[in-house]
Amino acid sequence: MPHEWNDKIVVTKEELVPKLYSWPNLKQTIHRYQAKPTGIKRVQLGGNGRPMLIDFDTLPLHVQHVLGDPRQVSHPLEKHYRMDNEAVGFFTKCQLADGSYLSVDYQDEYITNASVLKAIIGFREDIIKERTKKALNKFGIDAILCDHVKSFQKTLQVKHKSEHTLPEGEKRFKQVLKAFENKGYESLISGKLGNSNSRKVFENTTALLESMFAKDATKPTATEVHRAYDDFIAGKKEVINNESGEVYNPAEFKKLSVTTVTNYLSEWQSKIATYASRSGDRQKYMQSFKPYHSYDKTGYAGSLISIDDRQPPFAMYDGERVWFYNAIDLGSEAFTCWVYGKTKESIIVEFYRQLVRNYAEWGLCLPDGLEAEMSLNSSYVDSFLKPGAMFQNVRIEANNARGKRIEAYYRPLRYGIEKKREGWLARPSAITESNQIGGQKVPKLHYDAIIEGCLRDIETWNNMPHSVHKNLTRWEVFTQMQHPDLKPINYNSFLLHLGRKTSTSCKTGIIKLQGSECLLGENGQLCFGDRLIDLMKHIEGENIDVYWLDGNNGTIIKALVYLGKTLICEAVPKPIGKRAVIEQTEQGKINYELMSKYVATIEAYGRRRKKSIDAVTIIDNTPAPEKKFIMPGLKQRVANREDSEPEILPEPNTDDFINQPETSYRRSFKDRF
Repeated sequence: MPHEWNDKIVVTKEELVPKLYSWPNLKQTIHRYQAKPTGIKRVQLGGNGRPMLIDFDTLPLHVQHVLGDPRQVSHPLEKHYRMDNEAVGFFTKCQLADGSYLSVDYQDEYITNASVLKAIIGFREDIIKERTKKALNKFGIDAILCDHVKSFQKTLQVKHKSEHTLPEGEKRFKQVLKAFENKGYESLISGKLGNSNSRKVFENTTALLESMFAKDATKPTATEVHRAYDDFIAGKKEVINNESGEVYNPAEFKKLSVTTVTNYLSEWQSKIATYASRSGDRQKYMQSFKPYHSYDKTGYAGSLISIDDRQPPFAMYDGERVWFYNAIDLGSEAFTCWVYGKTKESIIVEFYRQLVRNYAEWGLCLPDGLEAEMSLNSSYVDSFLKPGAMFQNVRIEANNARGKRIEAYYRPLRYGIEKKREGWLARPSAITESNQIGGQKVPKLHYDAIIEGCLRDIETWNNMPHSVHKNLTRWEVFTQMQHPDLKPINYNSFLLHLGRKTSTSCKTGIIKLQGSECLLGENGQLCFGDRLIDLMKHIEGENIDVYWLDGNNGTIIKALVYLGKTLICEAVPKPIGKRAVIEQTEQGKINYELMSKYVATIEAYGRRRKKSIDAVTIIDNTPAPEKKFIMPGLKQRVANREDSEPEILPEPNTDDFINQPETSYRRSFKDRF
């Protein structure tokens, strides 16, 4: 478990290896970042009985999450505790009898108390359900709730930097909880401060107006809402709350003018709520009510890529349009990945494979950051799109076009480059006249023609001047201005999810893969010595799964060997030499030496094991079984009898052993049968 050491939270090497890292990988990572401000840091060397200690706060976030942070406080009420946004709205707008508002301190106190009480109510429901399920009575629940409220104070202080002021005595706490359930937020306001009945009446009136305006499927105007409200006041119409079933009492509401109703419904605090229900276009709603971030232009290539799908404005003969999924590097403005197909769902996984292929082929690290939309990527946020896996920083937003910078580049691509091609489709609602539909008929194109044209457009785009470094093309900025602190591609973090799977086996240290042979290795290099022997002990003769990714030329970029879901090693292409000496090259000599070293490692281990086996003699002292049956007329041999006399055989006649050579090898026909 992570623990405190010299004012730091640390973990031992054994807590990381082999569960989260292999030892060579962890050792290499520590060495790589020991002089850099970021990365995993070792705070104590291991040896002489001391454990190696790693600074917990320097580990990637997903590793910290697996280990658990001991500084985090856990409490049963945390499951239900949320800042009550309704309480925030009530107490910040609440006016006292003298017309003044609550001070900020009182607001914070009452909001926290209301949030804790709602958490208690949710927690109580869990207890009741559990006891009902187990056929237990409900005795003592109030005492349990009171104890949890008291103990929750520490969690509030540590995690939420706040405190509640609810009573600690069980009797008084029961009264406060009951009053809160019956009267709501008003019950929390001290009687010394008083409250405002007129404010309550006003809030009830505005709430009814907003309900009539927002929840009517016919989308009435403010004037129509006033007319319906007047009919309600006059008793001509009834209004019922669909959720609670409450029938509103007209006597509790006062008559309002058309101007009052119109003015209130046009105020921002009303529109931001009512338009969310009335608007069928989320993007337009967000443009009207959601503020947006502004950022400086990304300075380096590789810092951040923005990805999204699009349909180029060209139609096929069947009227359908193709789908592209693209990535654009925001520092260089260059497209760095593009895949296409007839449905967007079919290309998302291939997009990430192609992204790795491209960057590996170009000899570049994967980008540090990724921004993407939620719809197609939601399935991968807990696997290869976790921060620290393929990308160090990931931002995925749901249905927010302005959250993806790539959207801004699609417009100049559409109207600056694609518009010049035959078959270009104008938007039906384009504002600019030059982008509107013309009088001529737009031809439809073959699928391959659309794809070829789109790929040429991307090529043209990447060769255009950069918006800042105007003396360089976008592609030149991409290749020449990569961020210096990018991390190498971490294939271990995503190949299990993105790689193609081949089930095979390991025999004599050789793995058959895609018609070729691979050897056991790590980090792109063959393993030798003790490490190779350790790997052979794990997988020699075993059925294994190899997850691999091929490059644009069809060769394997990376192949990882798994036993079940456990990573064992890497499958490295087998070095190939030349049989004919005269054809030998320098690389061929290196390959021969590598293969010889690999073979020698295994043979040497076999010899050591052979020599370590001692010769033994096995003596069988098992008593002979007693014979229940004796063969009649057969002389029985008596063995191991001290009192028996040895039998003396007669001397052989030497004449019987004289070798009489065969003088003739011819046999008669009769002798043959």
